[in-house]
Order: sequence, then structure tokens, then C-alpha cells
Amino acid sequence: MYEGEWVSNKKHGMGRLTFKNGRVYDGPFCNDHIAEFPDLEGELISYPDLPSEPALRSQSLGSSISTEIIRKLDGSESSSVLGLSTELDLSLVLNMFPERDQSEEKKQVEYAILRNITELRRIYSFYSSLGCSCSLDNTFLMTKLHFWRFLKDCKFHHHKITLADMDRVLSANNDIPVEEIHSPFTTILLRTFLNSLLQLAFHIHHKEYQNKSPLLFLCFTKLMTENIHPNACHVKGHLFCEVQRTLYSMNYIDKCWEIYTVYCRPSAAPPYELTMKMRHFLWMLKNFKMINKELTATKFVEVIAEDNPFVHDGIDSNFELELVFLEFFEALLCFAHISVPDQTTKSCLNFPNDDISGNKFGSTYMMTNQSTQDRSASAVTSPESEVQCGSNESASSKLGLLLDIGKMSKSEPKVKTSLSDGRASKMNFKSPGKGLTFLLSQNEKKEKSKDEQKEKLNMWITNMYIFFVNTLFQAHKHEETLKEKVREYRLHNEAMAQQREMEDDELEARLNSLKEEEAKRPDLEVDITVIKEPVDAPSSSITPSPPKEDTVVSQSSKSTASKKKRK
Repeated sequence: MYEGEWVSNKKHGMGRLTFKNGRVYDGPFCNDHIAEFPDLEGELISYPDLPSEPALRSQSLGSSISTEIIRKLDGSESSSVLGLSTELDLSLVLNMFPERDQSEEKKQVEYAILRNITELRRIYSFYSSLGCSCSLDNTFLMTKLHFWRFLKDCKFHHHKITLADMDRVLSANNDIPVEEIHSPFTTILLRTFLNSLLQLAFHIHHKEYQNKSPLLFLCFTKLMTENIHPNACHVKGHLFCEVQRTLYSMNYIDKCWEIYTVYCRPSAAPPYELTMKMRHFLWMLKNFKMINKELTATKFVEVIAEDNPFVHDGIDSNFELELVFLEFFEALLCFAHISVPDQTTKSCLNFPNDDISGNKFGSTYMMTNQSTQDRSASAVTSPESEVQCGSNESASSKLGLLLDIGKMSKSEPKVKTSLSDGRASKMNFKSPGKGLTFLLSQNEKKEKSKDEQKEKLNMWITNMYIFFVNTLFQAHKHEETLKEKVREYRLHNEAMAQQREMEDDELEARLNSLKEEEAKRPDLEVDITVIKEPVDAPSSSITPSPPKEDTVVSQSSKSTASKKKRK
């Protein structure tokens, strides 16, 4: 990482360059290159009073080194015993001490780190190279996944603090995004590694040395003596146990991280980031229908309690403990051995190609001239492309292809043994000596042991493939499709409910209008009845005009009366 002056999109002027291994160069740059290369070996033997004495400074760092090399980015002179390459940022810890004690605390803890700097560098390079096949510059960057393994190997979590709590302690007062607090892919430089050790040492042991001085020095010394010295570089767990298995397991890490993040929930402690508790993990396996007679809830607790004494005490179990991704993934690797029986893997390895996939992949897929190492490497890397690319082939056909590769690696040693037997017979015919027979028997034993190792590796690869690809990933995919259908069903129901509300509103508006009209209609009917009542009632004061029928009746009565008079 470079931070400084630029000219024409090139590093030119004063700047700071942080190398991949954590070393820092602070000085002049010319035309995108370091102008004066520092003597990095001289940094480690510098003294606290070095900045105040120009003569000693020139002797230790060399005459060609600029004075800017021993300065911080803010311009203040550095009095670090370790030199600028491993300059520590102890401001967060030192702010907890009185100002009069801060300089002494810093000096003493830097002396403690200087005494152990060789071992700490070795530990850093050892853990940063786990799971890495090669590096062009022979340097590796430690990730959070490696750092968690280091903490677990050194039993930091035995001090009544979980790895998730340690992540929160290290991310406090730092500009780290919430979603990256527990990310396994976060890179850690050497000085960040040292800063983290000091912060954790203070957090774990500061109560024991509360009234003693120098407190930070005592905390770090105790952590080195009790945790780091006896336990570092003794790798445990199921992920970094063997190189080949580690490289193969890394093929599934991205998909498992995706599953882990889906089933995390907000933490109860600030900054309320997403974490996974033991009970959430168990509920996930239950939803996936992976809890069965092989992988029971009791086995689940036993696997997680294997490296954590606070999970199960023999009587009670604590399901409120938070699990980081390393614990989650290593538990899945262990579940693969439990949930997939050996009979299943053997039957899968013994299946013919036609029965599994319907097509004969066989030797047409692999080159016959390849060595057994190339074949085992292709067997290790082939599921990676299948898992990452997500091809449309069925899981059974993929498994058949994988098992064909295993069969080829199994069948090849038989040819070798037959050839060796032929050579042995010829050699015994020519010179039947005891020494040759002894050497041949040793070679046969070595070949048998290699064959057994290859067979175990093939069985392990098949076991992992069945568990992750055919079981875990399929169950997760099925669960996600169900969730998607539930979301669509809820959205459909919400849309239908909104439509019904709109229809109900329209109906209610119509009913209101009809009620208003009905409320107006009774007034009109009253007026009509008032007009009609005088017609039916003869006693009314108003005399209406006589209808035509009445006139006709009166005329007929007059005519009858006239007729009677004539008679």
C-alpha cells in the first residue's frame, strides 16, 4: 500500500510504502521507484535514543538512508524500539493509562516484543502459509481464517472469551465496516498481528495486574509464556490438518460462507453485527433434514465441544455461544465423516460408470500418460470447477466422473505391481540373493502403503463430495427455493389484499352515495303524499276539479230522471 506524493501517475516525492510482509519504507521516491533503499536489518538493532543521536542513526541505518525513514506519516519522529518496519499503533491501549505512564508502558512492551520478534515472525509466516500451495515472492499474507486457527491452537478462547468476542475487541474504535468484522478473507499484516496480540493480552490479563507496573508488559509476557510459546504451530482442527485435504476443502469454502451469512442473526452486543449461535447452526441442519440417526444432536454438541470447554460440561450444554466461520466450517468437515457412512462411499467407488452417469467417461477424460500426482491433483481440483461453475449435469454424473478418476488412480498401482513382480522374477532367476528379495519386499510395502494412502484420499474426497455437493448444497438450494416461493406467495397475497381493499373502498363509496340518495328520497315522497291526501279525503277543505268520469255519471243520472218525468 502506497500513500504519498504522485507525479504523472507515478510515485514521486515523499511517501510511505507498506510491503506485503508488513515492513514499511518511509522516504523519497523517484519515477515510481524507491530512491534510497533502507537497511532493514539495521532497524531491528536500533535503540530508543536513536532519533536523538544523528551519529548512531547514521551508523545503524546507513549513510544512504534519509532522515524521513525514521519518521511517521504525520511528521513526528518515531521512538519505536522495533524500528519503522514493525511500528505499532498502541494508541487504543495506551489511552487507558495516565499520560505520565504511557511512554514507559510503550517502551517496556516494545522491549518485550523485541525479545520475541524472531519467534513471532516465524509464527506469522507459518500460519499465513497454511492452505497456500505456492507464492511467487515466497511471502504470504495472513487472513482472518489463519488468525482464528492461531488463536484456537494457542487456547485464547479458554479465557472465557469467544473468537467472536475477540473480533469485537479488535474492531473497537477502528474504521472497520460491520460486515467485515467476522469476515474470514480479511488480510492481516505483521504489525496488525502484533497489535492484536497486545490488545488481547491486555483484555485477558489486565485485571490480574491491575495495581502493578508496567501492566501491558506483564500481560503480554504472561500470554507469551502460557499460551503462545507451548502451543503455537501445533495445528489442530479438521481444516489445516493435511495439505492435500486442505487444498481440496478450500473448494467449498466460498459456498459455505454464503450459507453461513444467510443463517446469521444480529448479535446482542454492539455493534450488532451478524453472527451465528450454536442453536442457529443446529436449527439450520434440522431445516436441511440432516439431523438423522448418524448425525444426532448429541454428536453435534460433541463435535463443537471438542475444542471448546465452555460448550458442554458433561451435564449441561450452552447453545448461546457464538461461532465464527472457522468453527462452522470445521464442524461441517467433521460432520461429513459422521453423516456419510463408509459403506456409501465404498459403494459409490465400486459403481460402474454406466450405472451412475449413463456415459462412459473413463480414460477418455484423462490423459493416460499423466503421472499419479497429476491424476490426484485433477481429482482434487475437478470438484472446484463443478461447485463454482454450477454445471447443469446431474450430481450423479459428476460423482461418476470423480469416481472414475479415483478408479484410475487405484488401477495404476496394480499395473506397477505386476511389472515389479515380473522384474523381481527375472532378477531372482539371475541372482537369487537375500538382499534383493529384502529390497523388493520393502518396495512392495512402500507401494502398498502408497496405495492405501491413495485409497483413503479417494474415499475422503468422495465422502466430502457426497456431503457438501449432494447433501448440504442441495438442501440449501431447496430451502432457498422454498423461501423464494413463500416470498412470491406473500407478495401475491399482499397484492390481492390491496386489490380487495381498493374494491372494498369502491363498494363503500357506492354504498355511501346510495345512502345519500336514499336519504334525499323520503323528503320527495312526503310532498307527494301531501298532494294526494285531499283527493281521497272528502272532508278536506280544498275542492279539487271533478274528473271526467264524474261528469259522465252525472249526465246519465239526468237522462234517467227526464225519462221518468216523461212516463
